[in-house]
Amino acid sequence: MDTHGPGKLSLDVGSSSRRQVVAQSPNSTTSTTRTPLDIVRFADENFKAEQYVHAMLNQSTEDAVRAFHLDLLNARDAAAVDLQRNVYKNYTEFVLISKEIYKLETDMWELRGLLGEFKQVNLDLLRIGNVEDGAAALEKVSEDTYSQEALAMKALNTPSSNLATQSETQNRLSQLSALYETIEGLSKILPPTPTRYLIRDGSSTRYSEINPSNLNKVVQNVHFFLLSDALLVTTKKRGIISGKSRMVLDKCWSVGDVAIIDVKDSTEVSNAFKVLRHPDTFIYRSETLEEKRTFLTTFKRYTDELMLEKRAAVENAKSKQAAASNPLPAEDLMSPSRSDADREERARKAAGDDLTGSDVKWLTELGDELDVLVAHRDFDVAVGLIEEARKLLAKATAETPRVSTMRGNVEERTNHLAQLVSMDLANPVASKKQVQANIDKLLRLGMGDQARDFFLTSRTSIIRHRIRLVRFDGDVAIYISELAQVVFRLIRNTCEWYGGSFRDTTMASGFMKWVNGELDNFAQIFRRQVFDCHPALSVIADCLQHAMHHCKPLQEFGLHIAPILTFTLQPDIETAIAEQAADCVQSIVLAVEQDRWTLVDPKWLEGKEDEHADITAQVSKSVYQLYAVLMEFGSDVSVLMSIALYTKIVTCLTDFFSTYVARLCLTFIELSHGWTYSQRGVMLVDATFVVDELMPKVAGQLARRFDRAIPELEDTQGLLRHKVVQMRDVYFVNIVRDALMKDVWNFPTIDYTSNGGILDTAKPSEHIMRLIEELDRLQGALSPTLPRQAILTTIVDQIFEAMNAPASWTTPRGTPRRLGFHGVQQLILDIHFFLRMVESLISDATSDAANLVCEKALRTFFNVQAGGAVVKAALKSGDWYDSRVNEVMGLISKEFPNLLALQAPPG
Repeated sequence: MDTHGPGKLSLDVGSSSRRQVVAQSPNSTTSTTRTPLDIVRFADENFKAEQYVHAMLNQSTEDAVRAFHLDLLNARDAAAVDLQRNVYKNYTEFVLISKEIYKLETDMWELRGLLGEFKQVNLDLLRIGNVEDGAAALEKVSEDTYSQEALAMKALNTPSSNLATQSETQNRLSQLSALYETIEGLSKILPPTPTRYLIRDGSSTRYSEINPSNLNKVVQNVHFFLLSDALLVTTKKRGIISGKSRMVLDKCWSVGDVAIIDVKDSTEVSNAFKVLRHPDTFIYRSETLEEKRTFLTTFKRYTDELMLEKRAAVENAKSKQAAASNPLPAEDLMSPSRSDADREERARKAAGDDLTGSDVKWLTELGDELDVLVAHRDFDVAVGLIEEARKLLAKATAETPRVSTMRGNVEERTNHLAQLVSMDLANPVASKKQVQANIDKLLRLGMGDQARDFFLTSRTSIIRHRIRLVRFDGDVAIYISELAQVVFRLIRNTCEWYGGSFRDTTMASGFMKWVNGELDNFAQIFRRQVFDCHPALSVIADCLQHAMHHCKPLQEFGLHIAPILTFTLQPDIETAIAEQAADCVQSIVLAVEQDRWTLVDPKWLEGKEDEHADITAQVSKSVYQLYAVLMEFGSDVSVLMSIALYTKIVTCLTDFFSTYVARLCLTFIELSHGWTYSQRGVMLVDATFVVDELMPKVAGQLARRFDRAIPELEDTQGLLRHKVVQMRDVYFVNIVRDALMKDVWNFPTIDYTSNGGILDTAKPSEHIMRLIEELDRLQGALSPTLPRQAILTTIVDQIFEAMNAPASWTTPRGTPRRLGFHGVQQLILDIHFFLRMVESLISDATSDAANLVCEKALRTFFNVQAGGAVVKAALKSGDWYDSRVNEVMGLISKEFPNLLALQAPPG
């Protein structure tokens, strides 16, 4: 006995001695003793748990009950450990026994072969030795019995053979002739006979022969042909010259010399069976389980019929021999002194079925009595008589002609009685007691499958009838609720009646198949009434909730059909969600197309603050419409939300955001609309808010609902954020830059060829003033939530980059650009003034580019020598340009407030 410490108990399963286990609870504070837990009593066949618990805990305190529960748990754990130990211990012995069984099986078939050879030798010796007449006659009878050819020829030559028999015989001969023409080598191994016929044609079914030492290796593909006296195994071989396939005989066995044994599926092979023919064993495998079962069933049915025919023929031969060897004396026939009992005994022995005269008489008169009972509908008594008759017929040691006749009469009455009982069972108004009584009669008659089928078919008819009585008044949810109540209540009643009538556990699979059929029918009606009408998701959710509510009572009987119904309807639910999502996408596209990209008026939001509480930025109307679509879709889907619909719901939401940003991007880059700086700025604000603010909120709500992260939305957010950045930093910058360089500051076309002098009161040119004005307007149009300074800095960088391009310093004819004495100084003044006005937007790259522009301008001026004229004065110095810029800045400081605000110190 093992010691497990305090609070544990030791248990030695399998010991013959009676032991008691006392467990001390670890929570006990005193050393009080309790009633010991008697483990041995649990193994008693008459053990009753309720009585034992009542006796143990009749006057126990709560602590004692808890301790008793702990003892039971410890006993269960110890028993589980010992059971596992015994399994490991006996595993080796189990393997050895399995090998011995396999070896014994082979020895048995070897013994059968030896017995067959011994029998044949004995018959040959009897034939050669010409023993006494009785033995010779018996041998002749045996030969006639085992010769199918003699029996068949006798049947064909009898006058009773009619036209149908002749037609069937002709058909068999034609099939056999075609078989001999198809299979090459068959006529040499098995010469044709007129009595042989084809049982099963295997040309259309292919099997694989497997190597017994390596079950994964296929030796060849074969076909099985079952004849009346032989089993053929053929293969297909392709001719080298003709290239055509032909059927070649591979093996030919006598039906009586082979046995076919099913092989259970394993990890190595499936759908396999063994063909045993002493002393060889062959293993074959079929393509499907149905093919294997069909072949094995056909072979077993034919061999059983053949065995019964042989046994009946042998019994008849023995009875004839006994009658011929022991004739009744003439005085026995004539003498009245011979008792009836003796004559009955001799008749019983002559018949060879061990039935007494009274039994035979009772069985003979049983048919009339059953007819009377059936006519009076006294089915209970009739069933009892049939059971008694079957017991008497089971005592018969041989299937003699009179036994076969009486058995046929009984079975005929049984079928008729079962038909009448089945009709009562199908009565739709029968009570539970009547239904169970009729099922019990069919079970006593040995027709359990028929009883089950009739009962379930009748219940199906009742359910269909009740379904037709449910009225549809226009409200789909109410109709589905009433329909579910009818269907699932009848399924529950059927389950209760079925469990009380069919106690055999093998009948459970048939009932579950019926339940699945009724669920499929309910799902079809649900699909037709709900999904085909394309209602809102809220209506679908209400219908599903009603159906699930009426499914709950079935859980009392172990039927958890709610998940099955949900799984059946899931494709339709996903389709409905997809249709709703498609409508939402169209609403989002329409909202983007109709938006004028102006900020929503605060007056429009009055009274709607709670409704749009999640929108914390100033955006256009399309964002509010997108938010409304999301809220409506989420409200409809929330009642349907489950982990099975996770992928579909998340996909729809990602499509909503992707569609909005994609359409917004297409609208943003369209130049035909002539969007202003302000409108494009609103677009950027909308896209940024949707991606950076709205998407995380939706993802958070989904994460709380599904209790998991939403990586799909996070990945989509990263892609959409990249699009928004591209729209802001690439598309917007390029559009603004191109517009400025074309309409405002078209540097290659500005005339700087003036060769006159420049005044000390010179000011920046009109072109540079317009450029600064446009930048100031752009700065004021963009929302403060956008990186305005970065956007303007990029635009200025690209303007100076374009000014340094070679195209800006050549004429359309390809000649160098001309700059005059006045023009080059005006250009330098413009650049100085521009750099001073947008000082906060100047990067190092822009500063270098501006210096390079001034350098190019001076180099161009000196190279061309101002168009060939003589320079009469010196160029202005840097101080002059600074003084002019300072003077102009003082005059126009209030004209560009947005740009100057960038230069003001923070705070």
